Amino acid sequence: MALGAACVLLLAGAFPLLGAPAVYRSGAMLLLGALVVLLCLWGGWRLAAGRRGQLVFGLVFLFFTVTGLSMLVQYGAKALEYAGIGGPMWAGAVGMGCVALTGVVFMAVFGFLCYRVMNQRVLWLAGVHWALALLGTGAFVDAACEVRMPVTLPADAKTELTELFLDDGRHIPLGFRLRIDAFTVRHYDDATYTIYAFENGRPGQARQVERRGETLHLGAESWPVSELKTAPGMPHPFLMLPGNPARVLVQNPGTVKDYCASVVAFTDHRGRPETHKAELRVNTPFACKDWRFSLSSYRQAGDTTEVLLQARRAPGRFAALAGMVGVIICTAVWCWWRKEEQA
Repeated sequence: MALGAACVLLLAGAFPLLGAPAVYRSGAMLLLGALVVLLCLWGGWRLAAGRRGQLVFGLVFLFFTVTGLSMLVQYGAKALEYAGIGGPMWAGAVGMGCVALTGVVFMAVFGFLCYRVMNQRVLWLAGVHWALALLGTGAFVDAACEVRMPVTLPADAKTELTELFLDDGRHIPLGFRLRIDAFTVRHYDDATYTIYAFENGRPGQARQVERRGETLHLGAESWPVSELKTAPGMPHPFLMLPGNPARVLVQNPGTVKDYCASVVAFTDHRGRPETHKAELRVNTPFACKDWRFSLSSYRQAGDTTEVLLQARRAPGRFAALAGMVGVIICTAVWCWWRKEEQA
């Protein structure tokens, strides 16, 4: 009943039409979440009666098994990346590959131990309850301590972000310096072309131009696409056409396909300076120390591109993610584990 009530409140906040996201931080949601966490802890304790030591050790072994899988995926991807670069990076590829193999050893050893210890179906059901409790605890920590705010940073390879200024006047130091060196926008190949005739020194009525292959056509006139050039102060390629009145042919950019920011973080590890470079994309955040930066949007400010980021520090994120993974794995095993025969 408590889980059903929580799902109703979640639906009320996320419903596409007239949803109320503020319900997530309401008093009813917090009280209901606390009740669900306590009930899950109590339910897992009751289900594991007589086997609670097995449950604790089994969940610890499960954690290290998933850790090994994460090591295999993360370091294996780095090994492939370094191998693709070649040259002296082959040494780094070998090192990353060795760490990835360590993850395989973790998966084999702790996976076997988890299988031997969690040898009854009811233990996995108890694990589902405790994983839900861990997920709820992480959500409560985030609700109380999370910091989330938008940040605007120019992509000029000079401006550095070192602290965040909150709405209440407080400022939070990041503990590192963040800079955006470059910003790239890719478009689909659906650009359009327009001709503007100057009237009294200003662009007048616009006329659309048809593109046929590598040539632009307007009535009996035609121009090669390659003749369009760029110039400082002009955001898009253009071509000045002679005549009276003077005309300008402008390329309108196509639909945005994706955009990417090249970010650099200057930090330290155990007193040694370190530099981290990454490509920041939509749905691919950049993490440094306790902070995660997500790419939201961008805008042009003269000749400079301003990148809109969202900075987030969520101390309960690890617990929430661990709880999610635990719920998925424990539920799957509980559903597919062979049922014990009753006497």
